[in-house]
Amino acid sequence: MQLKSTYFSCAQRNDTIIIKGRGYGHGVGLCQEGAMRRAQLGISYKEIIGFYYSKVHLVDLAVLTFFRED
Repeated sequence: MQLKSTYFSCAQRNDTIIIKGRGYGHGVGLCQEGAMRRAQLGISYKEIIGFYYSKVHLVDLAVLTFFRED
């Protein structure tokens, strides 16, 4: 058996063990499979990031002076 996700809980009721899972991954942030599929459909990286993260602004670090090497 392959464990596809560690995001689950276990409980015992009498002689039964109940395992409740919440899918693959941690449940927050970007889904790699979903992001890859969106990219295959031609959706831009800016739109993909905007789909998964609200109120995020992408910045080109090359234009920020404090990241420049002297």
